[in-house]
Amino acid sequence: TYFVKFNGPRSPYDNPVYDAGWGFCIPTQELYDMFDEDDMRRDVTFYDLREDPDSYSPSRDNTGLFNKKFLPRKADPRAGSDPLNYASNYRSIRYADVLLMAAEAEAKSGGANAENYLNQVRARAYGNNSHDYSSSEGSLLDAIYTERRKELAGEGHRFFDLVRTGQAADYIDGFTPNKNEIFPIPLVELELANAIERWGQNPGY
Repeated sequence: TYFVKFNGPRSPYDNPVYDAGWGFCIPTQELYDMFDEDDMRRDVTFYDLREDPDSYSPSRDNTGLFNKKFLPRKADPRAGSDPLNYASNYRSIRYADVLLMAAEAEAKSGGANAENYLNQVRARAYGNNSHDYSSSEGSLLDAIYTERRKELAGEGHRFFDLVRTGQAADYIDGFTPNKNEIFPIPLVELELANAIERWGQNPGY
């Protein structure tokens, strides 16, 4: 069993410059641009250091944007473990996720509540109902998928949403359908279970 841990910056509060890491899975400019200025989620989703490039050491895929959600705060100045895992609790589910799951289910089944569930999420994000769904946006289902991407950005849902909705090959470079939906079984696990022949390997690996 693998338990998710949140990562944080190296020596975040006792050095004048954030130390570099590998820089994998950092937010893209495209994701940032999906949020407009009135969306209160933008400033709690992104840690934007583009205006202060001397405050950190650029990493491999540097964009100047970092995941701000659940970032260790100054009130918890402990350094992370060797892989920079912090003790912050992992949020396995949030109410907004439940609303968007319900919206998707309603939209797919022809229910009457999909827009209401979607608009509840947007109302919290904007502080009012000025951004309720309109058919001029296009497909209601596409609007729900877009809202999931914004609302749950940086929380580990995007890959599974793309796989679940059959869009993974359209968005992920090198994704092979019927293979990359799942990982290979680690060889060490097969060996420990004496199951190399009995279990075999997942398809495609």
